[in-house]
Amino acid sequence: MFRSTIRINIRRGVSRARVSSGRGIASRRQGGPAEGSATWVEENPVKLSIAFGAVLSSYLGFQHLKSELGGTTLGLSRSLSFYSLAIPTYFRYKYLQSFEPTSQPLWDALDTEASQRGLEKILELRGFYVKTGQMAATNIGGAFPRIWSDTMSVLQDGVPPKPSDIVMQTIKKDGFNLKDIKLGEVLGSASIGQVHSGTYNNSPCVLKVQYPEVQEQFSNDVKTLLVFCRFAQPEHVPGLEEIERQFSTEFDYRKEHVHQNTIRDNLKEFKDRVYIPEAYVSSKNVLIQERVNGVKLNVALKEDYVRNYSKIKRLNFVQSEKFEGFRQGFIFKNDIEGLGYYADVSKNGTEIVPSSDSSSDDFRGPSKEEMKVYINAVDFRRRLGNAFRWLTGKEYVGREVLPINHAEMMDTLLEVTAKSIFLDGYFNGDPHPGNILLLEDGRLGLIDFGQVKALTWEDRVTLSEMIVALVEDDDERIADIIIRAGYKTKRGDRRLAAKYARIVLDSNDKKYTDGKHVQMFMEDLQKKDPIQDLPREFVMVSRVSLMLRGLGKAIGQERSVAQAWVGHARKVLKMEEERKAELKRQEEARRPVARSHSRDRIKGGGEGGAEVTSTSPWRYMNLEHNIAIIKKKNECKGPSCGR
Repeated sequence: MFRSTIRINIRRGVSRARVSSGRGIASRRQGGPAEGSATWVEENPVKLSIAFGAVLSSYLGFQHLKSELGGTTLGLSRSLSFYSLAIPTYFRYKYLQSFEPTSQPLWDALDTEASQRGLEKILELRGFYVKTGQMAATNIGGAFPRIWSDTMSVLQDGVPPKPSDIVMQTIKKDGFNLKDIKLGEVLGSASIGQVHSGTYNNSPCVLKVQYPEVQEQFSNDVKTLLVFCRFAQPEHVPGLEEIERQFSTEFDYRKEHVHQNTIRDNLKEFKDRVYIPEAYVSSKNVLIQERVNGVKLNVALKEDYVRNYSKIKRLNFVQSEKFEGFRQGFIFKNDIEGLGYYADVSKNGTEIVPSSDSSSDDFRGPSKEEMKVYINAVDFRRRLGNAFRWLTGKEYVGREVLPINHAEMMDTLLEVTAKSIFLDGYFNGDPHPGNILLLEDGRLGLIDFGQVKALTWEDRVTLSEMIVALVEDDDERIADIIIRAGYKTKRGDRRLAAKYARIVLDSNDKKYTDGKHVQMFMEDLQKKDPIQDLPREFVMVSRVSLMLRGLGKAIGQERSVAQAWVGHARKVLKMEEERKAELKRQEEARRPVARSHSRDRIKGGGEGGAEVTSTSPWRYMNLEHNIAIIKKKNECKGPSCGR
């Protein structure tokens, strides 16, 4: 093997380097160094030092990166594949932000190219990168350009599945008898596994099966993103660290089995609006559960737009200003953009096309009551049509053609989530549209409980105080609460702390982001007062808030999450007041009976006995227990007394 060594000698204040090799040594033995080599080295000591430093830095960086990512060759190759796209793309965005901030055509062109290449990379690597793509598709927190949301929408339900023989191998490995299981069609595939219809012991079911390599991939992928964020977007590091910790619980389907049935029991009061299928049996990598009939919400919304646009165009009986906009098609233009398309029904004919237009971003859709009026009108027309179909022998049209009441759906999701978070302290941290079904009977079906988060009572009380402070717009209290909960920055700017709490828990309205896009605002916040830590117990609550806001924006039903949750938050605070009052009552019941003079001696105390006064800590203890201890002490003799 050809070997080279570099020797650097400092002689008379001059750096000199001699490059020698097996070949060079032979030449020196024959009479001197190779011509030109030593001369170039001596004449370019700075360049040589820079080159040497670059090589050494690259080597040390490589070793550090390998250590950070777990040290596996496969993990390192996945990381380098991600960085090969992420880093150049990041600098391209930074260039536009610095030199062409107002050129929308350039931004749109970059968004189109980068999002498509990003999707290709996600489908190549899969793992946790699918989760990040789903966040973009949901437009979590309004942080992603619409072009990105459109491109990534396929990831909510369209990740290519793996062959069925791999699935059956996993089922067999986990101890199931393959004679008891019949695998049907693929219902969906995502980041950690795929879902099949099928039968178990001849009963219809759904089988959820985990990919064998996914846990190692997820761990490596999150570490890869953490390394990137520490360099490019440090404001996201604490949240990503908490998400990494929370995701570690998703790889055991036995835990998901418990999560699913627990939340199913907790939400029985919503059974007329929400249904959660029952989990039957599970192993670490397989979950068999009840099958329900429905479609993914993101798919149902698109079908709803296409099916009902012409009816809305012809609707003339509602004069509300909001409803007029809805009737003219503006709401559908706004709605369907969030899912990758828009329906322009204000012209003759209808066109469903990809769109990045944001002119209708601030439009609000019709209320729940207005939608009910419209749905009843469409239903009346449907029933009237069915009467004619009966006369002519044609097939009936079912209720599945009726429009979705977007406002009612959004209110239901927020209410169900609030009950889970505040009253149960046990909630699903991943409510993206791909995890919500629209059932045949019109109810919402909630699925996928791999990321369930539990909150202590103290956490719920603190969170409730925060929600009430947000609704009452009390920035001082907001700052106090979030700092007490664990929010920490370099400079401790209370004004920015209150703004941060508003953004992650309530609303990303531009009046709270100084008129900036939410991502630009977060980057500015990081520059002004770098975030060092977050309230870790509230990261998943923030994620839920951001996801629901993303869905609300996509369907023209944006909400203040704090306003939607404040009723349940106030219930918690009232319960806390009652709990404290009860503790105080019990405490007072334990106190000794007061005497007419200020100091009492308990019978049996005598000289050297114990006293109970109004300031004694013993007043908090059971009185009979106190007396027994005192008697024992008075009767005690010997060296162990008083111990």
